Amino acid sequence: MIQPVVQFHGKWPFYRFLGMQEPFSVLFSFLNLLAHRNGLERVRQSIPSTYSLRPFYLALGYFGLASWLFSMIFHTRDFSITEKLDYFAAGASVLYGLYLSVVRIFRLDRPAPAIQSILRAWTVLCVLLYAAHVTYLTAWSWDYTYNMAANVAVGTVQNLLWSWYSVKRYRKLHKLWAAWPGMIVAWITLAMSLELFDFPPLGGMIDAHSLWHLATAAPTAWWYSFLIKDAGEDLGSQRLKAMPFSLPEDVRSAILRSVEPYPVPTGKKFSYGTAGFRMKADAGLDHVVYTVGLVAAARSINRNKTIGVMITASHNPPEDNGVKIVDPLGDMLQQSWEGYATTLANADGQDLVTQYEGLANEEIFDDQDPAQGNRKAKVIFGRDTRASGPALVKALKAALDALQVEYTDFGIITTPQLHYLVRCINTQENPTKYFGEPSETGYFEKLANAFKRIMKDRRPVQGHVVVDCANGVGGPKLRELLKYLPTAQEGGIDIKVVNDDTLNPDILNRDCGADFVKTKQRAPRGFQAQPLERCCSLDGDADRLVYYYTDASNNFNLLDGDRIATLAATFLADLLQEANLSDKLKLGIVQTAYANGASTNMVEQVLKVPVTCTATGVKHLHHAALRYDIGIYFEANGHGTVLFSDRAIETIKKAKLTSPRQKHALDSLGATVDLVNQAVGDAISDMLFVEVVLASKQWTVENWRSTYEDLPNRLVRVEVPDRSVFTTTDAERRLVTPKGMQDKIDAAVAIYQNGRSFVRASGTEDAVRVYAEAQTKTECERLAAEVEKLVKDFGA
Repeated sequence: MIQPVVQFHGKWPFYRFLGMQEPFSVLFSFLNLLAHRNGLERVRQSIPSTYSLRPFYLALGYFGLASWLFSMIFHTRDFSITEKLDYFAAGASVLYGLYLSVVRIFRLDRPAPAIQSILRAWTVLCVLLYAAHVTYLTAWSWDYTYNMAANVAVGTVQNLLWSWYSVKRYRKLHKLWAAWPGMIVAWITLAMSLELFDFPPLGGMIDAHSLWHLATAAPTAWWYSFLIKDAGEDLGSQRLKAMPFSLPEDVRSAILRSVEPYPVPTGKKFSYGTAGFRMKADAGLDHVVYTVGLVAAARSINRNKTIGVMITASHNPPEDNGVKIVDPLGDMLQQSWEGYATTLANADGQDLVTQYEGLANEEIFDDQDPAQGNRKAKVIFGRDTRASGPALVKALKAALDALQVEYTDFGIITTPQLHYLVRCINTQENPTKYFGEPSETGYFEKLANAFKRIMKDRRPVQGHVVVDCANGVGGPKLRELLKYLPTAQEGGIDIKVVNDDTLNPDILNRDCGADFVKTKQRAPRGFQAQPLERCCSLDGDADRLVYYYTDASNNFNLLDGDRIATLAATFLADLLQEANLSDKLKLGIVQTAYANGASTNMVEQVLKVPVTCTATGVKHLHHAALRYDIGIYFEANGHGTVLFSDRAIETIKKAKLTSPRQKHALDSLGATVDLVNQAVGDAISDMLFVEVVLASKQWTVENWRSTYEDLPNRLVRVEVPDRSVFTTTDAERRLVTPKGMQDKIDAAVAIYQNGRSFVRASGTEDAVRVYAEAQTKTECERLAAEVEKLVKDFGA
């Protein structure tokens, strides 16, 4: 009677051959090793070293060689160490396959800064996953079932990716080899059944596992053939792209000729930061503005939309100026393009032409859409009231003319107005995204109509509001808006405009404006505020707003961006409650490390509204606010707005009415959507919103201030030789370098009740800002002084 073959410790018995425990598994592993070795040689011979994916393909070969070498060793003699080497090498090979699939399919090999950041993150993630896998098997449990499941899961994901890519690639190229990945995946999937449906070894030597090894050798060789074919196609398309998309000779000549009056200053290095470029107007800014014109044109073609350029230095002194690019929805320039702006700003002459061609080939000309390169670039631009503005506009026009860009000069305009116009132009033909009429009149009418809708059935706040316009562009624009707004007697608002002299550009932001009031903690020059008089200040380009007043004892009280954010949250939370939408729409606030700790506590503990802390800079706050249905973001300096998601707007429009009170709340929410400038922080829009909330609650400025008590705080600017020495983490609240400095800050903070302090390098100058807060003003001053000394010691 034939006895059935049984497994011992989960393994079949084999006849040994030349001392090998599983001779056919060794042999078939060797065939796979040869397939990888041959594939490596073919990659080296067939794919040029300049091809960006070549290192990834070579790494695939090395992982394969290691995996099958250790497989041969393990199947020769099964010891604990050989088993671990086999399992760990196989796991690494399978995981690298997934890593490579993502790199190739999504082209993470491209040199764009944002893509390289994604590649680094993907690499770190895969390394951590592999380390966790090995650690689990080594230190926790040598679990065969888990190991098999992990490898099958990773393999399945990459198989699905390659199958999808295969279909997509074949539909595009209509070449059989483009479908090879899908065929190889099907082969491997069928072969994998040999691992799942096990059987006793035939003749005591050939089992399912050895046949699995045999089945993978041919597709391995086939896979290298695909990689070589794919690389050849890719290189061919790159050569085709490179030839027709060099700039025409007349355009090259036009750039070289028109940039001559705007050379790069010797020894200067420019960098596109959170606020774009900002510097002394006579320090080479004309060259920078010229190159921004080139980038804006390329961005317009890339997105097939109108792009904005704003020439302003916001709250900086009048001798400064700056320039930034506005993306199609009125948002900041996409971060991956900041590198292009920096590169072109530091290039001149022939190098500038070469760098622009590189940008064009990388971001404009696409072999999948050749017509993209024929699009017409469209740019709109404006400037603030600085004396250097007209000369910089001339440099910008020179670049746009060289590229034959279609452009519109909106002249002197606030920064938020330009953002508004860009978004309006790009959403005109989309009813679901329509933002407004693309004109200054459209801007004024939209704000005024929304204000009237909210103020309906609400009583205006008693008394006027004094608006300090920083002697900037906000002055004439606010006076124009007053023509559209009802007075308090008509159910609207009374506004007293001060510091609106734009005829003398030298007094812009001088002892006035939002930044002055915030940093100096006192009222601006130009008028004498009366006790309890409601006052607010805009900055030079009208994108920041802070409120303030003097009390009966003539003490100055600041109501900054933190206060505006909490006021907005209080109002919107109440409206959502009244509209029966609190459980349907998520309201949240985004702050930076500069937000006063008392405001954070008030929002989280009293209002029960979630708070997200993010790095300083509008782009960071804006993106974080988009994660909420209704996201409120205001920096302490007064820059911010409220963002309503498409889902929130649709929910508000379609909510079922159950009572007059609910209808009133829904109408107010709908009007708020139009009143706040969702493209960017807008001081004029935000001022009207604050006035609406105060009217709704019938609050005085003292009522507003009494919602919480600010912790005493201090912001100190410290000049340093090299700001790059100071790097941060945790939303800029903790230092990474200089090494050891954060420990000393922690020790200093620990001494004071409610103490908090952090250090952050400036984004535009070699300076560091120290923020400190504590329970008392004296303790706050001491803490700020101690941390300031640390900055000087470590930054020397």
